[in-house]
Amino acid sequence: MTGNLKELIADADRLIIGIGSEWNWVKNAIKKDDRYNEILDYCSIEENSWLKPIVEYEYAYYNNDEKIEEAYKGLLKLIGDKKFFLVSDICLWDAPMFGFDVKNCVYPCGNYMYLQTDSADGELFAADKNPDFMETVNAIHKIITEDNGSFDKNISFKKAFFEGNELYINQKRPEYSKINYNEIAYKDRWSDYLTFLSRTLNFKLVMLELGVGLEYPTVVRLPFENVVSLNKKAHLIRVHEKLYQATPEIKDKTDSVKMNSVDYILQESR
Repeated sequence: MTGNLKELIADADRLIIGIGSEWNWVKNAIKKDDRYNEILDYCSIEENSWLKPIVEYEYAYYNNDEKIEEAYKGLLKLIGDKKFFLVSDICLWDAPMFGFDVKNCVYPCGNYMYLQTDSADGELFAADKNPDFMETVNAIHKIITEDNGSFDKNISFKKAFFEGNELYINQKRPEYSKINYNEIAYKDRWSDYLTFLSRTLNFKLVMLELGVGLEYPTVVRLPFENVVSLNKKAHLIRVHEKLYQATPEIKDKTDSVKMNSVDYILQESR
């Protein structure tokens, strides 16, 4: 690395942060929680796959991750008073929960807060205010907390509907590949992000890419590479346990860090 992260940020005029799958504590933790083994196996059957996003919702609703919270607060400390924008390809909406101004964050792949119909421009509904949806969430919670993950595979989970239309969590994800993703929730912030990005051309810009995989490469990974390629004053810091490599075209403008990005921020912010 050409310098430590604090020095690189201190020398920058602008900062753009990309957050990826290494920060998705729900998906990372639920796989290690034995209580969820049976219900995740149940969800792996195609006809039950609609339930998996709701299982993850239950996990996010009833749990938290102190390490992730500490990492976000450490990241905020590193940023200091620099002008920045944060873009994430995960759906947890964590940064605003831990001190980040929502005006400086965008989550184009969705969130757990809203439900939508199969309509790209329909109304969004607060997930925790929908009785049918929360009935299913609480049924899952009972299986996990009272029955220690064991349940009757013939159980019937209730789907949520609005005026005869099935409701889905407002996320872009594999289980919803045939659903029209509703982008309303993030469009204003995305417009703000593009405006911010357009005003970085003549400034020293640090692109800090943290734990971004290849799930949605057009959200963070490829755009970051493109910006660094076009902006002579831009520098990319790519941190990932496995996918840390730089492309040949921008190798001389990239610091590649082979490390879990959450641990990296915790280390650098001390």
